[in-house]
Amino acid sequence: MDAPAANLAGTEHAGDVALARRAAARDEAAWRAIYERTHDRLFALLAYHVGDREEALELLQEVYLHALEGLARYRGEGPLEAWFAIVAIRRARDWKRKLFRKRRHAVDDQELSLRLDAGAPSGPDESALPLRRLLDGALAKLPERQRAAFLLREVEDLSFKDVADALGVNEATARVHHLRARRALKELLAGAPGADEFAREPSP
Repeated sequence: MDAPAANLAGTEHAGDVALARRAAARDEAAWRAIYERTHDRLFALLAYHVGDREEALELLQEVYLHALEGLARYRGEGPLEAWFAIVAIRRARDWKRKLFRKRRHAVDDQELSLRLDAGAPSGPDESALPLRRLLDGALAKLPERQRAAFLLREVEDLSFKDVADALGVNEATARVHHLRARRALKELLAGAPGADEFAREPSP
């Protein structure tokens, strides 16, 4: 057994590392296996994160293209699904930043129209918006690692060990990030119908 193979055999996720190496070398069967393992969960994660299925589909393609360039750097610190989930969260974050910049640049063009319409109703009361939109807004206010810990645990249903591996921290720290995210969401969503049940702290 050569040295690289020996190193792979000694890792907890040796199978994932070997699969990633094959995919990075443009092995079609390996890519198909990864795609089938990750597609549904990544799409659900992206759709949840950006709130738009069409945008999520486009971002999903970007995730796989980005992953193709980075798979050779995957070392098996966590399961392959968690590695892809982190890539997806980062792509979604970048998408939101670009969207924010576009909206900010459009403000000046809309300013005159907004002034003329100042006397018109400003839209629905925030408290009447669905919990999903309130949750998205609250998640956007969390620090990145807290948000990632929450999404990986609650949306991806990863164990705390896998969340820790994906974030590059120990399990205790991953639990702290997750707990702080829940507490912050509980405060941010206070009074919203259904929020207390969603943001309640898990039992020890």
